[in-house]
Amino acid sequence: MSVQQKRAGQYAGPFFVCDCITRTIAAVSLSFLLIACASTKSPSPGDSGAAKVDLSKPTIEVEQLSSVGAAARNVTGGLPVQYRITVTNNSEQPITLTNVSLQSLGGGAYEVPPTSNGFKVAIAPKETGNTTMWVAANIPYASIAGANGPVTLRATLHFDSPKGKFQEVEVVNVASPSGV
Repeated sequence: MSVQQKRAGQYAGPFFVCDCITRTIAAVSLSFLLIACASTKSPSPGDSGAAKVDLSKPTIEVEQLSSVGAAARNVTGGLPVQYRITVTNNSEQPITLTNVSLQSLGGGAYEVPPTSNGFKVAIAPKETGNTTMWVAANIPYASIAGANGPVTLRATLHFDSPKGKFQEVEVVNVASPSGV
């Protein structure tokens, strides 16, 4: 095929086809991105996106209830772990614990993937309430501390109250009740 025929558009060739496909994909992707950005609500200046509720912050404690027997202390693999979540309502309004999300941070005796459970625990003003939660943890490698060693968790608790919904985030260290 001559150079003149190529320039006249009679011969597309593989590079021309790939270029058209690439441009089409890029245009469609850009369109989706623009639509997604246009449909999301941007927070106002000074607004973190969460509602501000005028209540005293509750006191939150997370305690590990389960432990692994001494014979299986240095195993690897899946491990069910039970926690007790205790909340003290320091406000003058009743609150309801509606959801708890747990996830391990950094290295520890085991890993907790992001896990969330719904609850409906009503806590009267100046009172304490608690609930328990099982999580499917994983021991990726055997360590000196074993499966009963310490773990750092991020606990995100969601609440409802007469003044509105709110959440509290705590970073806590937990360990087996039997210790290391």
